[in-house]
Amino acid sequence: MHAKSFAIALLLWALAAAVWADERLVFGSFSSSDNAANWAQKLATLLGQNVSVQNVDSGFYRVVSAPLSAQQSAALARRAQAAGIQYWRLLPAPTSATREPLASVPRPDRGSQPLGAPRLQPPSPVAPANAVVNGVDERYEWDIGFESRLFGHSGMAGQGDFTSSLAMQLDYYRGWAGDTRSITISPFVRVDSADDRRTHADLREFYYSRVGSHSDLHIGAKRVFWGVTEFHHLVDVVNQTDLIENVDTEDKLGQPMVQWSAVRDWGMLDVYALVGFRERTFPGQDGRLRLPYDVDRDADYESGARQHRIDGAIRWSHYMGPFEIGLHHFSGTSRDPILQPQVSAAGDVTLRPYYPVIDQTGIDLQAFYGDWVLKLEGFTKSGYGDRYAAANVGFERTFVGVWGSKADVGLVAEYMWNERGDAAFNTLFEHDLAIGGRLHLNDFADTKALLGVILDTHSDDYFLSLEASRRLGDSWLMSIEGRMFGGGEVWRPDTPVSRLTDPDYKSAWLQDDDYLQLELKKFL
Repeated sequence: MHAKSFAIALLLWALAAAVWADERLVFGSFSSSDNAANWAQKLATLLGQNVSVQNVDSGFYRVVSAPLSAQQSAALARRAQAAGIQYWRLLPAPTSATREPLASVPRPDRGSQPLGAPRLQPPSPVAPANAVVNGVDERYEWDIGFESRLFGHSGMAGQGDFTSSLAMQLDYYRGWAGDTRSITISPFVRVDSADDRRTHADLREFYYSRVGSHSDLHIGAKRVFWGVTEFHHLVDVVNQTDLIENVDTEDKLGQPMVQWSAVRDWGMLDVYALVGFRERTFPGQDGRLRLPYDVDRDADYESGARQHRIDGAIRWSHYMGPFEIGLHHFSGTSRDPILQPQVSAAGDVTLRPYYPVIDQTGIDLQAFYGDWVLKLEGFTKSGYGDRYAAANVGFERTFVGVWGSKADVGLVAEYMWNERGDAAFNTLFEHDLAIGGRLHLNDFADTKALLGVILDTHSDDYFLSLEASRRLGDSWLMSIEGRMFGGGEVWRPDTPVSRLTDPDYKSAWLQDDDYLQLELKKFL
């Protein structure tokens, strides 16, 4: 780039940053002005920041920060994250919309990256129990969920078409020294009626945080999310996937780590030492949404240190006007195993996970313009043969107050590309188009839904997904989830093992696993 062009680009970037320098952080919306005022007063004391109540149309009261620069917003976001306080960013838009666009709602477990496509897992209907005694802020919340799944067909191994389970999780936070020091603990347990592997317990998070004026330190098991796209989280590489929880790969295991974060005018720098490796979980022989063969619990590793290898990662992120960018590099044992068939003397087949060492360098980028959000994720990666590239690109457009109602509708479209094409044996998304719609009624029950379809542009494979939720009263949440798979070959008992790497059979193990799930969650 010539010097003149570079100077013009810098000037345009600076002008954009100046125009978008009055963003706010939003800490919730309330139907009661008294509740909003009480929460604003609590946050002002807790965060040391001016927090006020904003009267929004349709009788909502929004708790917001004062207008902030990008650096001020990042600093306040760090303090909120350390205190376990949910928030989202309200960006000034060149439209007259008064309600927030759906694309700015945060993912509950985003870790150090508070923006991106929302997941339909809303915050609890009731505020967690809390008390501040002698400068110690202690908050906790229990939830217990009753889940039932109804499948459209019997499983490929003869499994039944109905399963049920019970899950419980505790979210505990204890902060002191003005919440500059804190401990977060989130144990989780599930008991399943059919799959003994899905009956499991996990410590999702257990870490200590120290928040300073210009840097943070986190030590312990933690979940960190990287990425911005909705349908496939391409660059999210730090935490291991808990595949027995859900086939959508959204659920993650806590990763033991030491994370140091620096916040400067030039952005945020996160440095990770990932201590100890956690293997991926897979459904058992009696489970649904399982692979054609049982997955061996005895895994192989490229690294001689096996689970004890210390992996490393670094990520720089920054808000620059209407742009949010993240650049990262990860070096370590891949969280995504290669499943190698093993045939016993008796002819029984199992799949043994093999975890290679990889290097991944990538980017995630969002650009905001009014009700539009443009999104990009991409990387280059080594460790699976020749180094290759992959990318997701898409947009989200929000229509606020459709048909004169309080409801907002979002349109999401993304394309997923992998340089290896059909040779990409460890992903279903190598040349796929995803289209979805998001509905948010903006009612007191926080009713919302997301419907999407992923189409393979080189074959007839498709994947339909539905997620919806609604609060019931003050302490219940009802969620509905559905998945439908079609267009591909179906895995049968006589299908040869060699078909495991056949592109025509990449989704064969899911074709008989269409299901509808209902979950009722009680917050205690």
